[in-house]
Amino acid sequence: RDIVSGDFYWFARKEEKLIIAAADCTGHGVPGAFMSMAGDAWLDQIVNGRDIVRPDLILNELHRITKKSLKQDIEISSVDDKTARDGMDIALCCIDTEKHILEYAGAKNPLIYIQNGKSTLIKGDKSTIGGLYTENDYHFTLHTILLGADTTCYIFTDGFQDQFGGKTGRKFSVKRLEELLVSIHDQPVQSQYEIIGQVFEDWRAGSRQIDDILVVGFKW
Repeated sequence: RDIVSGDFYWFARKEEKLIIAAADCTGHGVPGAFMSMAGDAWLDQIVNGRDIVRPDLILNELHRITKKSLKQDIEISSVDDKTARDGMDIALCCIDTEKHILEYAGAKNPLIYIQNGKSTLIKGDKSTIGGLYTENDYHFTLHTILLGADTTCYIFTDGFQDQFGGKTGRKFSVKRLEELLVSIHDQPVQSQYEIIGQVFEDWRAGSRQIDDILVVGFKW
């Protein structure tokens, strides 16, 4: 939405495993970008520094580090209310290239995967990463998917589906985004990028973009 973003994507390779994330940090512009830089560093510390690769365990640790670093892990906080809410929503996947398995965990941000032309949406947990009013010891849910010969996956932040527009000024919606991704999933990556961008511009039709936008797609 601005020159710098509170949304960021993240990638790592650990032997036979590939870890991919799409995150949405609190705020826009410079405040959001600073949280993005912190989130990038914390993920690197957890995955590359501590060799944690299971998505739910990564998010558990990311939640703990975020609350501790922002002094949100105490019952009575002296931080202001805005800082108390700082954190992120994130979808995180780990692909085991030997076992052909995808593991996913999410803090609000979902996963959509498409196999044989049929789409499935897996919702993330309702808890965010960080935040003064979330449990200190929250345990995120692990989901496991068997990867077929033709599996396309998408993880994304809420900027696209929450954009107001269309003839009635409503939100784009996750359902409409899922239908869009299904309709283009078998096209080349560059074509998908261009179609998604054009659909968004047509939807908002010159109205103000309300949030940062991130859509990450990958295919097995």
